[in-house]
Amino acid sequence: MTIKNENEVQSLNDEFNLTYYKLYHTLESLYDEFKKLGSRYSTLKKNYTYLLVEKKKSLEKKACIVIDDNHKLIQLESENKSLKEKVEKLTTTLTKFT
Repeated sequence: MTIKNENEVQSLNDEFNLTYYKLYHTLESLYDEFKKLGSRYSTLKKNYTYLLVEKKKSLEKKACIVIDDNHKLIQLESENKSLKEKVEKLTTTLTKFT
């Protein structure tokens, strides 16, 4: 069977083959793109994991700093309370002598 198209004669079989090759090459290029994207995804996933680990380390360091600062603050508050008590005792003893 043939199709006439403005002075052109083409077989249905030829049309099928052209479409098949177009589809084949399109599929092949899509597959290549898929492989590239898969490789890129893998790289991004590794980078994401690395960043999560770095973030966790950074947060742990900051948490240690905050905990240390908190301990220092508690010690300073305790010293401050102790010094206030001493000052209060001294002022009461001084007022007794005057």
